[in-house]
Amino acid sequence: MSEAEVAQALEELQLLERLVADLQARILTLQRSVTEHEEAVKLIEEIRKSGGSMKILVPIGAGTFAEASLQSVEKVTVSLGAGVYAVKALEDTQQLLTKRNQALQAYVDALAKRLSEYAGRAEELRRFLNRVLTAQQRQG
Repeated sequence: MSEAEVAQALEELQLLERLVADLQARILTLQRSVTEHEEAVKLIEEIRKSGGSMKILVPIGAGTFAEASLQSVEKVTVSLGAGVYAVKALEDTQQLLTKRNQALQAYVDALAKRLSEYAGRAEELRRFLNRVLTAQQRQG
């Protein structure tokens, strides 16, 4: 085994380790967004069931909440992205969030597949490098 091949394997392993770490961070961020969407859909369903009248906690920042009462909610303001917001009926908002959540989950699944491929290749390289190191120790 040439030194160039070992160096190339080591370089590829280091790149894969960085890619794996990056993908893990991206997946975690996306999973948080998926959870946030699921919670929003559930809350909208609860609002619909209650007829719009219920007590809620409203985040006011820094982990602080204020208790508030919803008297009648038929529409909510939802982010469409790029700083654009729209007022939509509860059912329309629920459908939008559900579709957005499905797209996020599909992206998470695609990234998880790629992560698995990268991790598998990294493991192959580790085994290869360990075999080379073992062979060198036996010779040396």
